[in-house]
Amino acid sequence: YHQAADHLQQALALCHDTGDRAGQARAVANLGVVNVRQGRYQQATDNFLQALALARGTGDRIGQAHALASLGDIDCRQCRYQRATEHHRQALALFHEIGNRSGGAEALNGLGEVFLATGRAGHARTQHATALSLASEIGDKYEQARAHDGLARTHRATGDAAQGRRHWQEALALYTDLGVPEADQVRAQLATKGNHGHREP
Repeated sequence: YHQAADHLQQALALCHDTGDRAGQARAVANLGVVNVRQGRYQQATDNFLQALALARGTGDRIGQAHALASLGDIDCRQCRYQRATEHHRQALALFHEIGNRSGGAEALNGLGEVFLATGRAGHARTQHATALSLASEIGDKYEQARAHDGLARTHRATGDAAQGRRHWQEALALYTDLGVPEADQVRAQLATKGNHGHREP
């Protein structure tokens, strides 16, 4: 992550020097991703707010939508659920307007995570199921895996460990194929007591 941040800072400086505002927005947004990975949520929030402002300034609606979805993810991690919902809904509306189905799946998965965190497992399942359908149509493996993970968590929350395990196995296969660290998180969920096909108390 340190090396990634260093490269992105160099890219940001070059984009600034050449007046490439779109490039600045992308570099800042990617710095936000690096900071999220390291648990630096305030720095990441600052990054995504800056990326959002830059994207608005250049009329980059996809960049705006991704920044909003990322802000929603950070809000959810920090239990700011109302703000998270607003950010994801704004992102979803933008993705829908521009016809970006991969982004739509991203925002729907984000909404599903917020709904589950606030005890609305049924609503969460609907969002993740729609995200899975969208992501599957276009072959977006990351959002497919994220949707399966979300569906697994909603099934676990309602006591259906067998269904939860099935979705986690699907998520694990996809995340492993992509070589992303989320695979380890799902592997840990599959290893925990209560995810072996019986109903949890």
